[in-house]
Amino acid sequence: MHRTISRRTLLTAATGVGVIGALTACSRGGGGASTGGAGGDGSSGGESVRLTFWGPAFRQDYTNQMVEAFVEANPDVRVEQEPSEWGGYFDRLATQVAAADEPDVINMDGKFLAEYAGRGVLADLEQLDIDLSKIADADLDSGRLDGTLYALSTGQNAWVLLANPAVLEAAGAQVPDDTTWTWDDLNALATTISDADVDAVGITGGGSYADLTIWARQHGEDLWKADGVAVSPDVLTAWFQWYLDLQSSGATMGAAATEEQGALALEQQAFSVGQAGLTWAWTNQLGAIRDAAGSDDIVMLRPPSLTGSVAENGLFGKASMFWSISARSDVQDGAARLVDFLVNDPAASTLQMLDRGVPSNPEILEELQPELSDTDRYVVDFMSEVLEEITSAPAVQPMGASTAPDVITRYLSEVRFGNLTPEQAAQATIDEIDGLVVTD
Repeated sequence: MHRTISRRTLLTAATGVGVIGALTACSRGGGGASTGGAGGDGSSGGESVRLTFWGPAFRQDYTNQMVEAFVEANPDVRVEQEPSEWGGYFDRLATQVAAADEPDVINMDGKFLAEYAGRGVLADLEQLDIDLSKIADADLDSGRLDGTLYALSTGQNAWVLLANPAVLEAAGAQVPDDTTWTWDDLNALATTISDADVDAVGITGGGSYADLTIWARQHGEDLWKADGVAVSPDVLTAWFQWYLDLQSSGATMGAAATEEQGALALEQQAFSVGQAGLTWAWTNQLGAIRDAAGSDDIVMLRPPSLTGSVAENGLFGKASMFWSISARSDVQDGAARLVDFLVNDPAASTLQMLDRGVPSNPEILEELQPELSDTDRYVVDFMSEVLEEITSAPAVQPMGASTAPDVITRYLSEVRFGNLTPEQAAQATIDEIDGLVVTD
């Protein structure tokens, strides 16, 4: 029997994990923090499956419990866990792949999907014994490349604005109608907050590939195409100009303060301590941000649009992360059983809850209902509503461009500090990213 861990417990479990440690690369079947049962050591007809994933201590803790539940139900399989913090995760995976020593089950991120699938590292999941019948088509498509399913979504997210009603009220402002507001409305609201005597700026965060994707989609474009950047120089210039204007108006922090915010722990960031009225975040981060801010009143808002029409706001659903299986694994049967369990079994989902996104399997979501907190239900209801409004998915980030999100934010920083004009930054961004893309 595995206890369900609350979100607050997870967030305070940063110490004392003990069971899991970071591992160096090892030969298949050896080394690693393992969870196994009788006959599950790989020596008596069983399979030893290596699992790698990223996340802080609380995610490692509940993932270990998910693995324990799997092994209890599948005593002929041993699971060796290779967890890591996000920083360095893909560097280590690249080293393992280069040595033909990658784990059997791989936690995958969307911006690396084409990178690994395009090089033949990932197996076609539709050729393995995984029940995909309950997974929404949109979620399955998010893990496809050229029609092949290389990755299985752990759940859906959306990139949204968060608002702290207490800060807005103190500034004499109200939470906007997110089905009708525009970018001008957002700028005006953020400026109102900054101009009020409430020791807070209007907005922080953003400036990432996520809101650039939204911006591009609102302009009838996309961020990616098969051979590089799809967004035009003019549209990218306008996006850089938007952030420069926001800074110039005083609606957000200055360049140096913005850089400093990115290095702070969540609990220390301006929005968490009540010094910003609005910020950008993924929907699955709401619970952690509410806990950090000590407020359950923080609300999610759709991004603004150019026209004030919710149908034209460019919002998209994104897989929080994926599970993939190595194409070179010699234990694909056990690996497939583990992935199927992680995605489709209630025993796993009640431990994970919504940390890896709103589950793609509606039956699992129904099973979770009694365990959901008020915040979880709010996220589920919000995602259910906005996903019905989304009519298309953005293009997949091309092979070779895994560092492109960092390139985008780096050039935005150059604009903020006045080192480049928006026009110069736009062309430099496109040129640099296009130079990274592998087209053969």
